[in-house]
Amino acid sequence: MSRLPATILCTASLLAFALATPAHAQDDADRPPAETQTQDDEGGQVVEVTGSRIRRPTLTSVVPITSLSGDDLVGHGDVSLGDALNDLPALASTFSQANSTRFIGTAGLNILDLRDLAPERTLVLVNGRRHVTSVAGAFFVDINTIPEDLLERVDIVTGGSSAVYGSDAMGGVVNFVLRRDFEGLRARAQAGVSDEGDRGIQFITLTGGRNFADGRGNIAVSLEYVNAEPLYFTERPRLTGAYDGRCQFQQVDNTVGEPAAGDGIADNTFLCGIRNATISNGGTIGQINAAGDFLRFNDSGNLFIDVPTRSFRPVGSGNQQGGFGSTLRDTGQLAAGLDRYTANLLARFEVSPAFQPFFEGKYVHIDAVQEGQPSFFQGRLMRCDNGFLNAQSLATLQSFGLCANPATGTFPLSRFNVDFGGRQQLISRDTWRVVAGVEGDFNDDWHYEVAVNYGRYKGRTDALNDLVLADLNGNPDGFTLAADAVRNAQGQIVCRVNQVAVTRPDCVPINLFGTAPSAAALDFVNTTSTLDERASQLNVTAFMAGDLSQLFELPGGPIRFVVGTEWRRETTSQRADPLSASGATFFNAFPTFSPPDFEVLEGFGELELPILRDQPFARELTVTGAVRYSNYNTDANHTFAWNISGTWSPVRDIRFRANYSRAVRVPTLGDLFTPATQGFAQVQDPCDQAFINNGPNRAANCAALGVPTTVLAGSPCITAATPVGSPFRNCVSNSQTIGFTQAGNSTLEEETANSLTIGAVFTPSFLPGFSLTVDYYSIRVNNLIQLLVPQNILNLCVDQANTNNPYCALINPRNGFGLFANQDDILLSRVANFARQDSRGIDFDLAYHHRFGNGHVLNVRAIATVVLERTDFVNPTDPAFGDRLLGEVGDPALAANFQVEYGAGPWDLRYTLNYIGRQTVPAFYESQHSFQGRPPTNADISDREWFPDLFIHGIRMGYRVNEQFRFYAGIDNFTDRQPPLGLLGTGGGEGVDAIGRYFYAGVLVNWR
Repeated sequence: MSRLPATILCTASLLAFALATPAHAQDDADRPPAETQTQDDEGGQVVEVTGSRIRRPTLTSVVPITSLSGDDLVGHGDVSLGDALNDLPALASTFSQANSTRFIGTAGLNILDLRDLAPERTLVLVNGRRHVTSVAGAFFVDINTIPEDLLERVDIVTGGSSAVYGSDAMGGVVNFVLRRDFEGLRARAQAGVSDEGDRGIQFITLTGGRNFADGRGNIAVSLEYVNAEPLYFTERPRLTGAYDGRCQFQQVDNTVGEPAAGDGIADNTFLCGIRNATISNGGTIGQINAAGDFLRFNDSGNLFIDVPTRSFRPVGSGNQQGGFGSTLRDTGQLAAGLDRYTANLLARFEVSPAFQPFFEGKYVHIDAVQEGQPSFFQGRLMRCDNGFLNAQSLATLQSFGLCANPATGTFPLSRFNVDFGGRQQLISRDTWRVVAGVEGDFNDDWHYEVAVNYGRYKGRTDALNDLVLADLNGNPDGFTLAADAVRNAQGQIVCRVNQVAVTRPDCVPINLFGTAPSAAALDFVNTTSTLDERASQLNVTAFMAGDLSQLFELPGGPIRFVVGTEWRRETTSQRADPLSASGATFFNAFPTFSPPDFEVLEGFGELELPILRDQPFARELTVTGAVRYSNYNTDANHTFAWNISGTWSPVRDIRFRANYSRAVRVPTLGDLFTPATQGFAQVQDPCDQAFINNGPNRAANCAALGVPTTVLAGSPCITAATPVGSPFRNCVSNSQTIGFTQAGNSTLEEETANSLTIGAVFTPSFLPGFSLTVDYYSIRVNNLIQLLVPQNILNLCVDQANTNNPYCALINPRNGFGLFANQDDILLSRVANFARQDSRGIDFDLAYHHRFGNGHVLNVRAIATVVLERTDFVNPTDPAFGDRLLGEVGDPALAANFQVEYGAGPWDLRYTLNYIGRQTVPAFYESQHSFQGRPPTNADISDREWFPDLFIHGIRMGYRVNEQFRFYAGIDNFTDRQPPLGLLGTGGGEGVDAIGRYFYAGVLVNWR
């Protein structure tokens, strides 16, 4: 449930309470899956609960914890731990299998995002320790690298935990706890397919483990393989609009001069069959009349007049309904393809209670397939003597006043190169991780641990169908040469460089008129660009925990403590192939990224003061605190994180808890040292006629920047319908894709977050097996590291008192017509510490377990979050100006997850419901609603206000044949709920994918 702009953003909320988890692999076949039991503070095992290194029963945690067993998370058709966790209300679907294809090299990643604070503010641990990244320059853990069959449980701690675990734990911590005493041999196989016969997923795992030396030692090995077939836009044309046009909210009203209150006519309405008017698959010359008819090439290379069913050009949109403009959806993916190979080894041995060595080793290889849009160009000037231009087309051009002199004339062409092939990315990722250490108990109740944790990541992206534009020296090459085709003296169509003398014998001319380029030409113009990245992490931790019972005790018991130290080094690098790095291809130009090592040395401690115990109205009263001091080798320098917590249990049935913390996040290597890198973003030119009146200073500032106040002779904005002296109007559309350069900032400081949680745990003695937690949370992130995105820079430039401001200085000058002179690089953007985030909400977690007299078992679990506030403050000129995210796509005010299981003898049945509350249409809450006392910015922007709320149902049935064999089958999303109103499930935080109804079945085999 969330979204993310140019870098990576976030959202949601969570809850507190711990269900008991299955203890050993050999027990799994002996119970129905519904037989998960609730621990209470009387019978709960004393363990190291996530959120503290002080050992305690799980339900006595001083911070909200949601704990889910491994079985709960893998009981679905899409065997993705990350996607299963994203169904929880506190986690944002920022990187799911459906939406991971939005950026270069990210296909198939599952990255967690707590509280809509962005993935970089969620700390992911494995057995309480950090894990190497899967993204160069960031500290993001790909959840696909976590073994499923060795997973005992997942603990999710909400609120700042930096004092216990270090930087990044601002939204909270997600800790994957692996089994330490797996015994036996277990195999699981599962296969599934959607009801449309696509998106097949197969999963196979084999796990074996053995206790030895009278149970003092254990070794376990787990092997897993997952294959998920890609799902393309063209396989679901009814949803995506491939071939026939998109369904979307389309501008239908001319908004020029319209006040923010609107004119009572909806600016946008939901329509289908929408195409881009200004570009097409076969090639578009341009608009020929005020009605919005376009001159285009058909598939055979002949020019024709495209008369759409409805043109939206008169209202300022670059779209049309019907006709032959591009759908933009004839390539692309609804879900990435993925092959995952995982091997894990866990071992431990108790030499003595005080000396217990342990080892964790893993290797994960992932192959992902990603397909995006093809290459394209807009307004490219073609020579009228092009050899592929037939007589009919030349005559048609001349009838419109073009190519009067074919030898010297030119004409514009805009083309979406679907026939060149979608730009695919073949991504491989290799992750190694080794943890070796020793732990032990001594002095009756003291415990220590020393561990060395080393991880390494290697990734490679092969970008297929990337156009070659120039050679390493900047000379025209590839597509640039092939597109300039001409006939030689023999009447053959050749590249112009070979017309008189053959200077480039390898050059093969390419036909851009229609959709029939030759295979040889495609081989010449297309190339495969590469991007290699590396990262490593070396982490050493040592801590000791104990109590002072041998010296003295407080009325509530002995004082308990933890002291420890941690050292960490992170390295990373990224390198593109020389040609694409030089900017000579259509692919983004990625410069070499090789920053200095990141290092930190830390000291930390925890203290628990049991004030009272077993007293009237004070069954327990405890105060705890934690601190961490960190010394970094970056400009973050020294940081200090802390928290203080309290629990009070007046009677057995209820426990109150509160926690206040100061958490930190230091800048990553990417934040600090990313070199100037090319990016692309869709923007609305604030100097366009449709937007120039949206601020009191815009008209004067736009004029000062060289934007004409009237259309100039020769302007490409002129059409037959353009009156002389009419106001300037952007000639492409109100929205356009621009190039920009973004870079890191080595002077960044740490972010800080103040986090408060107040809650209660109810375990009524009159209802055994029932538990309810309710927790209020409030998180404010200050000194936020934020990228000034291109739209913000453009708006801030023209909204100031004059153009003498730092934002206009970031924008390259416009041309004589007021248009951006260089569409590939119009501005520079850097990250800086200037923003803030505020989040508030209430989490609910209800669990009930009951065993009937006949042996049947009922398990009920409901988790919900009510979000009260989610606001970003990202305007550097007005720190109090809030951007409300609450209620927008990815940030519903209410989200919930419900699960009920019933076990009857060998049978068990599970029902799940994922609920996502309504969200605003089309994008921004402030468009149609007042906020901070400000009126709506565009009250009639759409004919509806909300996307509908979503109910996604799943069902699974299992049958245990005997102690060895268990079969199960299920249907995910059995009501076939699709993304609503033009959404595809591929955007950040959309919450529901486009897979639809999904059938799966599997078998579990256990050998003792």
